[in-house]
Amino acid sequence: MLLAKLRNPLTAVFTLLLVLLANAIKATGPEVDFGATTTPVAPMPSWKPSPEIADDDDWIELTSGEWLKGEIKYMYDEELVFDSDKLGDLSIDWDDIKQIKSPRKMSFRLNNRTTVTGHVHMEENGELEIKGVDGEILADDVVSMVPEEKGRFKNWTISISIGADFQTGNTDETSYSASAKFNRRTALTRFNLSYLGNYSKNDGQVTTSNQRANSYFDYFVDKRLFIRPIFAEYYRDRFQNINFQGTLGSGIGYQLYKSSNVEWDIVAGPAYQVTRFDTVVAGSKKTVQTPAGLFVTTVNYDITDDLTYDGNYQIIFTSKNSGLISNHFVSTLSYEINDLFDINTSLIWDRVQNPTEKADGTFPKKDDFNLIFGLGFSY
Repeated sequence: MLLAKLRNPLTAVFTLLLVLLANAIKATGPEVDFGATTTPVAPMPSWKPSPEIADDDDWIELTSGEWLKGEIKYMYDEELVFDSDKLGDLSIDWDDIKQIKSPRKMSFRLNNRTTVTGHVHMEENGELEIKGVDGEILADDVVSMVPEEKGRFKNWTISISIGADFQTGNTDETSYSASAKFNRRTALTRFNLSYLGNYSKNDGQVTTSNQRANSYFDYFVDKRLFIRPIFAEYYRDRFQNINFQGTLGSGIGYQLYKSSNVEWDIVAGPAYQVTRFDTVVAGSKKTVQTPAGLFVTTVNYDITDDLTYDGNYQIIFTSKNSGLISNHFVSTLSYEINDLFDINTSLIWDRVQNPTEKADGTFPKKDDFNLIFGLGFSY
């Protein structure tokens, strides 16, 4: 009867298809009541590490709800460096951390320039619960944080690089180079000890022989400003006519720039230098002592996860008899092969503005350049 009332055959076919489709939907699914209300589904509780799991590991929860397991290395200037078991070293913004659970003692440097130590548990509201410390501490009050590990090297960073080159035939040449750096960082202080040495021989004659070792200690007054109460350096280069040179000084430093992958420091201050020359002309002093001025700038740049650049430029102003102006620049590019070994390429420039005349009447060249390739070990 329905088809009889439809004069257009196409309309009849289309209507029949709609009826068949409606019956098919009704047969395969429940009837939908568009006027009915839906019951809201309660969100699932976020996962948290149990106390048993967290006994031997540090855990951090990000504001995104993600949990990371591993080891807290340090926190400084709003950045937490975390060694994840699966992801390696991570730099995480302090504001992106929601919770911290750690079984280890931590040392905290606060905004009021006090230091507290204890087992830490950071709650979701940003409050730090430090065992043995009375009062409320907020995450925003923390300037730096480092694990306090007694009898271990957790606060130390060690890197050693060795290079060698051998050539035989028409020319017999042997070259060696070695460098080492030892750094220790706490919530308040920074210590550095470094060594650099080069030696080469060509057809039985020594053509390069120099050594440099220096050390300094920094005390941070706040996030950027630090005091360097002591700086000491030993230098020897007989081809620069320097048998011994010792420099002792102090200074004030400032961190010009700090981000998750770049650090740039400058230091300036007074110093005192003693130089003993290898040979001198008749009538000249073999040992010279002089007040000095010291300026140092250091740049560390993590270009990628595997590629790192370190630059250090040092300039010392002295009397004319001691060289007037001494420059020392080291530029190193390191590629990380794995967690222990690196490939290092270093360019070293040394310049003495006023070299001291030797006993034979000759003067050393003002500039020395060295390009060094080496295999490094880091911890």
